[in-house]
Amino acid sequence: MKRIIYGFIVLLSAIFIISCVDEDYYQESRLCNVVELSLKGQISNTIVAGADNDTGFVYIGMPNTVDLKNIAVNNVVFSPLSKCDKDVKSIRNFTNDICFKLTAEDNDVSKVWIVRVSYGNAPKQLPFSNMKQWTVALNSLGVPITTMGTTAYFPGNGIDYSPWQHAARANQMNFFFSVNPRPDAADADYACMETKLYNGGAAMGYGIVTGAIYTAVFRYDAKHLPGIGSDPNPRKMVDFGTAFYYKPTAIKFKIRYKGGDTLRDGRGNAVVGGKDSCDIYVILQNRTQDTNIWYRVGAAWLRTSEPMGDFNNNNGFQEVTLPIIYGEPSASVLNQKPYMAIGGIKGEVVFYKFVQNGDDYDKYEMQEQYADPSMPVDNIIVTFSSSAYGDMFLGAPDSRLDIKDIEFVY
Repeated sequence: MKRIIYGFIVLLSAIFIISCVDEDYYQESRLCNVVELSLKGQISNTIVAGADNDTGFVYIGMPNTVDLKNIAVNNVVFSPLSKCDKDVKSIRNFTNDICFKLTAEDNDVSKVWIVRVSYGNAPKQLPFSNMKQWTVALNSLGVPITTMGTTAYFPGNGIDYSPWQHAARANQMNFFFSVNPRPDAADADYACMETKLYNGGAAMGYGIVTGAIYTAVFRYDAKHLPGIGSDPNPRKMVDFGTAFYYKPTAIKFKIRYKGGDTLRDGRGNAVVGGKDSCDIYVILQNRTQDTNIWYRVGAAWLRTSEPMGDFNNNNGFQEVTLPIIYGEPSASVLNQKPYMAIGGIKGEVVFYKFVQNGDDYDKYEMQEQYADPSMPVDNIIVTFSSSAYGDMFLGAPDSRLDIKDIEFVY
C-alpha cells in the first residue's frame, strides 16, 4: 500500500511539473524572436536577433549537393505565444530570402525576420566538440530549463548551431541534471556525465538516471515518460543524428571514467554479478539512399567497465583514439565487440525517424543495414554515456564519464 501511495504522489508531482509554466513565459511572447529555425541537412545555422526593434536574421548553410528549391524544414520554434504571418514549416524554396513577421500575443509588438540560405563547405569537425563553451539550455518553447535553482546547459554559444544536446528537459522530473559543464559553465573544460539513483522513480521502475550527451535534438514528450506515459520509451524523445559528409579514419578524445560500485535496475535493486560500463560510439550513416533504411557506412565503439584516467588530478585525462570501421565489421571484431552489431546486444541500439506533424512528431523505428564502404556519408551519430544500458534503466549510481577535446582524424 505504501508503494502505491508513494507512486501516486510521484505521479501527481510529475503532472504538476509538466503543467507548470514559468511566470516569464507570457512576457517572452513580446520578444517576437526565432528560437529555432532549422532545415534538413543544414551544416551551419546562426540566429541574430538584434535589439527589440531590429530586423532578425537566420543564416543557414547547406552543402553544395542540396537543391535550394526543395529543402524540408526540420523544426521551427518562436517566442511563446507569438504569431507568424506565414506558415514557415511549409516553405520548401529557399533560393531567395524568406521574410516573415512575428507578432506578440497582445498585438502590441512585432518583429520582421529574414531567413537567408546559402551554400557552404561542410565542416570536417563538429562544432563545440572541445566541450569548453556552453550556453543555457532552452526547452521547445524557448524557455530556460531549470530545476531546484539549477540551470541546465548545452555545448554552444547560444547563437550558432550546435549538434550537442542531452536530456535536460526530462531531468527536470528528477530535480537534478545528469550532464553538466565542469568546473562550471563560465569556465568549462569538459562535459561531466553521471549516473544517479532517483528514489522518486524507483517505485515505478525508472530510478536509474544516466548522463549522456549526443548529436541529437531532445524532443520532450510526456507520453514517452516511463511509469506515467501512454507510450513509455525514452528513445522516442531523442532525434539522433546531424548532417555530416566526410569519412574520417578515427575519432579521438580525452576521457576519465569510473564505474559505480553496484549495478542496479530501475527499481534500485542490485544486479548480482553485474558491472556498469560507459558507452561511446560514432555511427556514420547514409539516410538519403533509401527513405526507409538508414545505412551504416562506418562505426567506432568503446564500451568498457575498466576505469580510465585519474579523477584526483585535474589533468588526469587519458587520450583515446578509436579507429572507424567501414562496412560490416568482421566476425573477429564482432566477437570482441558484439555491441557493435546492428541492434546491439539487448536491442539497445534503436533509432527513430521524426517526421513533423503539426506541432507534434510521428516517430518511426528505422531499419539499419550495413553499407558498402564506398557509400557516401550524410549523417553522423555520436554518443557519450556514463552507463551503456541507461535507456533501459540499468546502471551503477556514481558512475561518471568526463569527456573533452573530441576530434576526427583524417
